[in-house]
Amino acid sequence: MTARDHFDSLSGRTAFITGAGTGIGRATAEYLAASGMNVVGFGLAGDGEPPASIRFHAGDVTRPDEVKAAIADAVATFGGLHAVVNAAGIYQTGKRVEDVSDDEWQLTLGVNLTGAFAVCRAALPEIRKSGGGSVVNIASVHALATVPTVPAYAASKGGVLAFSRQLALDYGQDRIRVNALIVGSVDTRMTRPAEMPPGWPESVGLSFAPTAVPRIADPREIATSIAFLLSDSASFVTGSGLVVDGGMTALLF
Repeated sequence: MTARDHFDSLSGRTAFITGAGTGIGRATAEYLAASGMNVVGFGLAGDGEPPASIRFHAGDVTRPDEVKAAIADAVATFGGLHAVVNAAGIYQTGKRVEDVSDDEWQLTLGVNLTGAFAVCRAALPEIRKSGGGSVVNIASVHALATVPTVPAYAASKGGVLAFSRQLALDYGQDRIRVNALIVGSVDTRMTRPAEMPPGWPESVGLSFAPTAVPRIADPREIATSIAFLLSDSASFVTGSGLVVDGGMTALLF
């Protein structure tokens, strides 16, 4: 079997992707649709209308009923479910833990970790019915090493990594692989908010230069790694935290 054959294994399968309106989720939805998958996207307001190749549901991962309804629609429309990508995320910074409110903590954990739980709880039985498949949960370098004043975000992404390992153990018997993707800085609306001045990546030691390590990633680069984990090329990869960070965690400042 050639490398092309492995990625052809995605064709005809159905994927459910959260955070599909923007950033990594949007790029992944478009990439997988172009690879021949049936793609159901789920998320909040996005970067323009999604292409016709993506069946999009407006919804909030912190609302389990909306998650369940969208997954049920995916199964009813395409006859099954084979893959999940939990890409919905929120990033809050600038506070030590004593200054974080209950609402701020609950929102970050709710979107980044509890949202992935709600999706997996609803989706895994459907993937099992389809004969198995793959789940990719988007974690972050903050699960391994972090920076000051992001307590809720770091906790949530560390939880995503541990949660993914647990699911891999519990669902391997169902032919379901589960992995976390540990990403560095990616050029998305979440990591480049409007208030940041031009040149902010360089000010924190990052660059957009294609040859620089570490640098800001294009979301489409992350999408290709997700596609690998979903494909048969990764048939022996489960319970892992695949680091795709441009060398960020290898660099000593």
